[in-house]
This record gives sequence, C-alpha cells and structure tokens, in this order.
Amino acid sequence: MGIEFQDKKAVEIYAEGVTAEELTLRPMILKMAGNVRGQNVLDIGCGDGRYSELFARSGANVIATDLAAPQIEMAQEKHAHQNIRYSVGDVSAADAAPGSMDLVLANMVVPSIGSVESLDKLFAQARKMLRPDGRFIVSVLHPLILSPNQDDYDRPVNFDPANYFNEGSPYRSEAKTNAGNTMVFNESHFSLTKLSELMRKNGFLVKSMVESKQVPEKGMLLPKYLAFECVLG
Repeated sequence: MGIEFQDKKAVEIYAEGVTAEELTLRPMILKMAGNVRGQNVLDIGCGDGRYSELFARSGANVIATDLAAPQIEMAQEKHAHQNIRYSVGDVSAADAAPGSMDLVLANMVVPSIGSVESLDKLFAQARKMLRPDGRFIVSVLHPLILSPNQDDYDRPVNFDPANYFNEGSPYRSEAKTNAGNTMVFNESHFSLTKLSELMRKNGFLVKSMVESKQVPEKGMLLPKYLAFECVLG
C-alpha cells in the first residue's frame, strides 16, 4: 500500500527525512533557487515544510500550502518560522495576491497529480501568482529511473515503460528514510513531452533543466530527479 499523507503516522515516517532527497534533490533545488533574500516565495505542496523553512532562514517571505492537513500540522510543529505562513489547500488557499510571487516552487508535486487537467490547472495557478519577472521551479522523477530492470536506489517498483506516453498512468515508487524505513508512494507519470506542452500553454519558457547527481557510495547510479526552472515568456 502506498503512503497516504492524510494519515498522521505516514507523515511522521516521512518526516524522518528521505536519504536520496537530502543528498541529491535538495541541493539541486536550492542551487536553482539561488539567493531568495527579500523575495516572496510560494511553496506549493510544501509537505512538512522543510523547504519552506530553508527559504525563510535565507531571508525569504514564504507562503506554503499543502492539501494534507497532517502535513501542515507537522510543518507548523517542526519547521515553523516567523517568515512562513502555512495553510491547508491548493494554491487558491494561499494568503497572497495574484502576481505577487518572485518564486513559485512545486517540488515533487507533479507525481501526486492524477490527470492532465489537474496538472494544467497547477501550472495555470503558478503563473497567476508570479510577478512578470518571477520564476517557477518544478521537479519530477527522472525518466531514466523509470526504466525497467534497473537495480538502483529507490527506483519505482512497478512502472511499465509501455505506459510512458499514457499521461497520468499510475505506478508505485520507493524511498528510504534516514531511520531505515521504506516508504511506498502511489504516483502518476507524465511524459516530458506533456510537461513541456503544458508549460508552453501556460506561458512558461524553460530557462534551465538540471538532473540530480550520482552518489555511487550510496548506490545511486542513476539520476533520480529532474528539475526545471521556468520563466514567463
């Protein structure tokens, strides 16, 4: 069974920290975000607030939203900061005016979305919140990690490559926590073609694309994550 973030126990396990995320995704996202001091940042699908707190400690004013109330409760407990406002809900629940954000982050939110229509809505909401010179950072699982018969760290356990262009096709992925627990996530896949199409449809241009690094000593030989830095075109 996959992890359900409406379940408090699952949220507590996730809060142990995910090894691959900490070693590869987090430094990649923070480097892409750059200097956020004095900026307004919207963290969509903020989870337990770990990125929100990092941005706030770097001097950003952060608004963070998540659909799962237990995640927001954990965020307020573990990653509270005077520069963060947490709320339960999607982007529409954010206490911010349209066109007021310097940076919008959707970190590993795409895999939790089940349809093209919902993904299109996410991108449209992100654009609505951005300033004309704002940036949108999106991260997803790298397509290479979806390849069959790959013996690599935390790889998805049941993705059928025949479904690569079946937008929104479900699969399960694994992640190991720092405490040694293994979590299984129910996720959805979207092709790079579809992601690019929806970005363009909503007025975004890809400024940069970065793949997560290898960590051979941890058995991470494949890039697990892929991140896009988008600007308004």
